[in-house]
Amino acid sequence: MRVALDRVTPTHITLDSFDAEFRILNTGTSPIEVPISLELTDLQPSGGLQDFDYISLALRVRLYAPGPPTAFGIGWVELYGSAEHPDTILALEPGHWIRVTTKVKLHTWPLQPVDALLSGDFRMHKNVFRPEEHGGLIDSLDLCPNRATLPNTVEVHFSPIHSGAQQPPTAKP
Repeated sequence: MRVALDRVTPTHITLDSFDAEFRILNTGTSPIEVPISLELTDLQPSGGLQDFDYISLALRVRLYAPGPPTAFGIGWVELYGSAEHPDTILALEPGHWIRVTTKVKLHTWPLQPVDALLSGDFRMHKNVFRPEEHGGLIDSLDLCPNRATLPNTVEVHFSPIHSGAQQPPTAKP
């Protein structure tokens, strides 16, 4: 499996969410199951404290500016799926690909405005949630230890502000 970041909108990004378009490709020789649900809660069993299995796919955006100034950042969105809920899994045949367009928000970012490159990355895990009385435990197995990304990058300008901060205040009569 490989993931590429093909586009972001807008290309002047801030601390607010932005639209990111990823391409997920099956570069292997066997079909792969790709989770497509944004809601993990949809996969939880309806009755009591029960273990449940699911697959998670984190589609990540990495911000990099070689400098000066040097800058790094990362954001992601997570997709979930389970064989118990077939509408949350998509079988991707060898040589096939899908596009996923979603909102992404940076979770770490540079402290100053910078021209940068964004690239796509991913991690995919098989998980077992084991609920307990006051929380729970998740056992995870990396499904793509030898993952590869495509060399696609998107040029952006990043400002460490919220978009509402860009608008001038309105005068009150």
